[in-house]
Amino acid sequence: MTTFDQTELAVCVVCLHLLANGEFNDGTDAAQTAVTGMYRIWGFNVRHLSADGAELGFSTWPCEGCGDTDHGDRYRAFALIPTRRGDQA
Repeated sequence: MTTFDQTELAVCVVCLHLLANGEFNDGTDAAQTAVTGMYRIWGFNVRHLSADGAELGFSTWPCEGCGDTDHGDRYRAFALIPTRRGDQA
């Protein structure tokens, strides 16, 4: 059985859309910038990020998903990082 470390994150709207829908298109390069930041911070563990979507309100802190330092609304997401894998029954 696999166990997971669960970490709650406060993510920007771009990360929320990328995690929930796999895309974000506002006519800018915001999605590519966020994806680059996510891989820089999370590496291959980026595939273990999951959107919750609960509104956390306005924040001046960087996005915990991509590292974007723009101020704005944040939304809850989770990092569910596998920690160990036991015997499969």
